[in-house]
Amino acid sequence: MTTMANWYATGADVAHLLPALSTYLGHITPATTYWYLHACPQLMTEAAKRLEASWEEPS
Repeated sequence: MTTMANWYATGADVAHLLPALSTYLGHITPATTYWYLHACPQLMTEAAKRLEASWEEPS
């Protein structure tokens, strides 16, 4: 969870990096690793912030 939290905090492309983390953790698919978002409120908050930002109109 720390790795994903750091990625979100630094603005990294989590979707791009997640397959490598999944492999490192021994997960079969990145979807399995996404489960950690539900287990950690901090990660869920950061994911929600990014989603909301993607919906904003460019200025």
